[in-house]
Amino acid sequence: MKKTTLSVIAKQANLSIASVSRVLKKPHLTSVTTQSKVYRAIEELKIDISCNLKPHSHFNKSNRILVLDNQFTPYTLINYGLEQALRQAGFTVFYFRFPCQSKTDIHHLIQFINQNTFAGILVINDAPYLSELEQFKKALPPIVLINHFSRNFSCVYFDHLMIGYQITQYLLENAHQKIAILMNDNNKICSTLFLQGYQQALLRANIEFNPHYLVEHCISYEHGRAAVKKLINSNNPPSAVICGDNSSLSYPEKNYHNLQCHLSDYHVVLGALHQAHESQAQLVRPLTITYVGHASARQYNELDKLSRINKPLYKMGQDSANLLCQHIDNAIKNVKSYHIIEAEPRFY
Repeated sequence: MKKTTLSVIAKQANLSIASVSRVLKKPHLTSVTTQSKVYRAIEELKIDISCNLKPHSHFNKSNRILVLDNQFTPYTLINYGLEQALRQAGFTVFYFRFPCQSKTDIHHLIQFINQNTFAGILVINDAPYLSELEQFKKALPPIVLINHFSRNFSCVYFDHLMIGYQITQYLLENAHQKIAILMNDNNKICSTLFLQGYQQALLRANIEFNPHYLVEHCISYEHGRAAVKKLINSNNPPSAVICGDNSSLSYPEKNYHNLQCHLSDYHVVLGALHQAHESQAQLVRPLTITYVGHASARQYNELDKLSRINKPLYKMGQDSANLLCQHIDNAIKNVKSYHIIEAEPRFY
């Protein structure tokens, strides 16, 4: 950063140029108040400082891990898995929910990280600030993304295309040709890939994709009920329904703020089941419902009777934490590592 730029920030923050330089290069030698003044000035001036921060030191002796948790459903099996692995490795976990509203908000996150020395960072699910966070990578400790794929970070994720294909193929093998699918957010990459897997399975079975069997924006219990009711009352009702998965939804996304579906991971499938039972008299044979689960453990309700494909979120949390530990120990030369967690079919 040129001296003139430092002087502009110093003038805006009412500090010395040396103080601004220390905040950007050696934040551990500055106070929280001074850092706040500098970052507020940078935000007001709309200056990009990503190339001027001091590179992260790999000799960091901190035992603290920052978890940026963007899950719509708070504290899932991912959290249990990563906490178990990190504590076993001697780390302490700190959670932070960061609802980024604008690009300049990233400065608040960088400031928080600089004020609190962390050995590594885990980011659960997609977030609007990831593209901005990438610009600061060299000045930050190792970062691993969980349950979201990105070419720019190390990440641990599911192959949603294969999951969509496998669950549809199972229904096709059981004499179902009219298969509907309930999706959540069609703008998410994971949802797009899941739908592609569903369509590929139909294509290989020489079955034309019926757009009327695709119901989008199914997130809540009420959505599941309404979708199944509409499908059953249509001129060409399906014989089977696939219920999508909400584990990839992120709480910063404004579309979901008013939906009270954080109490259960299976609201959509439970709503679909309710309506299927209620409309049973209209059906020639019972409607087959299958879904995406998150654990092989029994639910002790009607979900135990349904076929499903499990996404082992606990294992994902463990593997993500172990991958981060390898980065911290410099055991991985490639800073971008991609690891796919295999789904576990539970088909009856």
